[in-house]
Amino acid sequence: MCKIEINDAVVHVPEGVCTVTSIIERDLASLGVRRYYVLVPVYDRRSKIFVPIEGDAQKVRELPDREEVLSLIDGIPESESVWVDNDKARLESFSSILSRCDHKEMMSLVHTLKDKQSEKKRTGKKFHSADERIFREAERILFGEFGYVLGIAPGEVGDFIKNRLETSSQAQA
Repeated sequence: MCKIEINDAVVHVPEGVCTVTSIIERDLASLGVRRYYVLVPVYDRRSKIFVPIEGDAQKVRELPDREEVLSLIDGIPESESVWVDNDKARLESFSSILSRCDHKEMMSLVHTLKDKQSEKKRTGKKFHSADERIFREAERILFGEFGYVLGIAPGEVGDFIKNRLETSSQAQA
């Protein structure tokens, strides 16, 4: 990861997009002096998160750039389903995808769950509450990042994706 500086926008797992407001040192008796990033979530400015600079690198990462986001969106139609029929195995698999925060996997997860949700609605069946929770969390993470990168509100990302995919399919027809 590149050097993170004050005022950089980063992603904190699981909080989402944050701004680095400062870098501080704290003397913790058992650990000695440690340096921390002080992060403020972009979509919840009331919180502060202290992340050790050494040792927790996987919890703080750079945002994708605009081209990466658009490429991920354009790849949705070709994304493979990540559905698992067994409820317990599915929850484990989906939770694992969420914890890794790999954008391509998360896009496949959101796409899969959106399709399953639509299918359940069409057949008059109920969408499993655990699937709904995972779906909302994956959307919150992805749409927060994508919205920040694209300069739109997270709530507008779903429509942005839908419009981009419709425009793309019309251009190919």
